[in-house]
Amino acid sequence: MAVPTRRVDMWFSGTAAQSRVTVVFRIILAIPQFIVLFFLGIAALVVAVIGWFAALVTGELPEFAHTFLGGVVRWEIRVTAYMYLLTDAYPPFSLEDVEYPVRTVLPARGPLNRVSVFFRIILAIPAFVFAQIVEYGLTAPLLFVMWIVVIVTGSMPPSLYDAYSSLLRYQARLHCWFSMITSEYAWGMLGDFVPPPPASTPPPLGAISGSTAGTPAAAPPPPPAVPGTQPPAQPFAYPQTSEQLPTPPPTPPPPPEAAPGPPGWPPPQPAPPPGGGAPGAMPPPSSWERTSVPSGVDTLPPWGVLILQGAARSWMIFAIVWGSIVFIGENVFRGHGHHNDTTNGLVTTVPADTSVLGHVVVHVPTDL
Repeated sequence: MAVPTRRVDMWFSGTAAQSRVTVVFRIILAIPQFIVLFFLGIAALVVAVIGWFAALVTGELPEFAHTFLGGVVRWEIRVTAYMYLLTDAYPPFSLEDVEYPVRTVLPARGPLNRVSVFFRIILAIPAFVFAQIVEYGLTAPLLFVMWIVVIVTGSMPPSLYDAYSSLLRYQARLHCWFSMITSEYAWGMLGDFVPPPPASTPPPLGAISGSTAGTPAAAPPPPPAVPGTQPPAQPFAYPQTSEQLPTPPPTPPPPPEAAPGPPGWPPPQPAPPPGGGAPGAMPPPSSWERTSVPSGVDTLPPWGVLILQGAARSWMIFAIVWGSIVFIGENVFRGHGHHNDTTNGLVTTVPADTSVLGHVVVHVPTDL
């Protein structure tokens, strides 16, 4: 049975001036938030396990689990936005959807696919790895550079604001899917692709694709010369004698007006994308993207669309490439260190992202 997806959206107020003092002490100021999120993460883990068993039996997350896990996602996303320097407002200590410059818009509770719920951890590995790669690309050491830039300028550049917003939205969608709040897999790291509007005027009846039927008629060719008349002199031709000069060519009659075609034809061309095809214009969607308007939905509110263009898109592509290099290098170095380890057991913590729910503890016994 097909399970309808339920969308997770984000609202961002945009870049704004920030206090340099709070930016300098951002990590220290966020310590109380980290402490609360640590205990919330323990409670969320217990609730998620209960909700996992319930979803396998009933095909739906219980109401109390949906409310609590959704509140935890809201809280951790606000704290992450505060650490990403997307806002200077201190995150509120609340599980509710409160007024804040970065808000997570959660879907209502609905049915879940039991097979997807059963293999949740396995299916989440590609998305968590991709989120980790982009997070590496935007934080090592770019976030430190951004910290210096915001201290000097007092605000975050709009292009980097959009790039970090796209990462944060992807993390919110991944956490909601992993917590079974929604059945929709995480997507939209490269922003949304908004298709151009369709032509407003339909083609005429009986039009054939690729033909010119219905277009205005071209001007007819000039009439042939009448026999017995002297043709006009050619341009730059010399006279036959010094006394006889060529007569000027007759002025041709104005061509008749083209016959008007059917009303509204040819149809108007769609407006070009922003930028007019110049560098930084919106390219066609890639395999990593999808349209921002899901099937069955005509329009979305403006806050439901996040488009990465120009420098913001370039920063995101840079983050993917650089983050992949850092991710591979870290795992190679870690694998080399594990190979040289002579202990009987090893505990490795693999961070999936900066959130409390995104850490996996793996016990690798070496005595097997």
